[in-house]
Amino acid sequence: MLQKTDFSYYIKKLIVTFIYPIAAASIIISVLPNWEPREHWNVLLSYALLTLFCAFAPINIFNARLTLGGAVMFSGIIMFGTWAGVWAAFLECLIIAFLYKPQFSKTMANAGQLIGTCWITGFAKSYLDMSGLPVFIEDTVLIFVFWITNTILCSIGIAYFFRLKTYQSMKSMITSGTMSYLLFMFFSSIGTRIVGAFDIQALLPIIVIFLVIRQIFHQYFDNLIALEEKVEKINDLNHSFLTALAASIDARDAYTSGHSQRVAHWAREIAIAIGLPKPEVDRIYYGGIIHDIGKIGIEDKILNKAGRLSTEEFAKIKEHTTIGYQILKQSGVFEDLLPAVRSHHERLDGSGYPDQLAGDHIPLIAKILAISDSFDAMVSDRPYRSGMPVEEALKRLRDGAGSQFDPYLTEVFIKIIESYSAEDMHRFTKQVRNEQLAVTVQ
Repeated sequence: MLQKTDFSYYIKKLIVTFIYPIAAASIIISVLPNWEPREHWNVLLSYALLTLFCAFAPINIFNARLTLGGAVMFSGIIMFGTWAGVWAAFLECLIIAFLYKPQFSKTMANAGQLIGTCWITGFAKSYLDMSGLPVFIEDTVLIFVFWITNTILCSIGIAYFFRLKTYQSMKSMITSGTMSYLLFMFFSSIGTRIVGAFDIQALLPIIVIFLVIRQIFHQYFDNLIALEEKVEKINDLNHSFLTALAASIDARDAYTSGHSQRVAHWAREIAIAIGLPKPEVDRIYYGGIIHDIGKIGIEDKILNKAGRLSTEEFAKIKEHTTIGYQILKQSGVFEDLLPAVRSHHERLDGSGYPDQLAGDHIPLIAKILAISDSFDAMVSDRPYRSGMPVEEALKRLRDGAGSQFDPYLTEVFIKIIESYSAEDMHRFTKQVRNEQLAVTVQ
């Protein structure tokens, strides 16, 4: 795996530090003859002013700032040709280098991806011009060519500089402003065609419309950010409440102190490893925190019994899943955690409790918690036995895969455990104070 990662990194390094700069220089040299004629100087000056204006008038969107440099480049391509778009891209790179003073390698990579995007879009336009397509359809195709090319080239650069996987940086770019970006590209296309039909005097109302839209975007996303901050505060409050509740449950039995926090920690590790989105990861973590809430309704003499439980006592213990479910359901809060509370003792073969669910009928959150809960129970000390070694616990998980536990999730969890050092495993599997572990897993 390491060799594969290194090979991928060096391929990206070759592309970003060698191919990008050479491609940018080659494209600039190829369009220089179009920059020299006096009849093009007005176009160059106009696009210089537009590029400068857009660089200092970014639009704030959710968790990002969007400049309209791409829209200016695209406008130049569809109105005058590749040379005008490359001119705008070249100026954008100079402005960014002056304002933010990035490393030279990043400046050259940025030039490569912007200028390369303009050249590829212009190349596509030269073919579409011969196709006889309606202008609107041609512009729409070119917008998507520009966007896809820019996203791919830019994501390769980000992946190289920040040591990310290319698909991760591409996914981040797509989800952090794609619709807004495409909207302004369409706005650029329409504005360019209007200017082409009615000459330069049409530019003033277009700029006014742009400023109005920019202000609307600012207000909308400022309100959205404020709302997200409120939601984050509510989530923090929920986390504090759930953690305090779990601690109060664990405190009833000194031998299970910190159990809920550890179960939540391992469950979150599994959720992250299988690529679940953050909201689902958080839900699974909270499910781990609260999974044993039903033990509030179990008598202390059973919870704190020093020896093994009798058949009747174990039957009482098993009721904690339905007791917790009823408490949570009647409270009307955290309803998305109900499957975690009720079903974390179900088994894949249908012999678990309380509902004897089997296979895919068991919710994913419950399958994950079944593994993390069982692992912590096995490695933790009990009044009648010491916690078993981690290696033995992992062996039992493997033996139970397919009957008690989901095989895929089990293998994922085992790989997670095996990636931890012996010191870290000792810290997580022995009895520790709740507050210490809470800090550790944040």
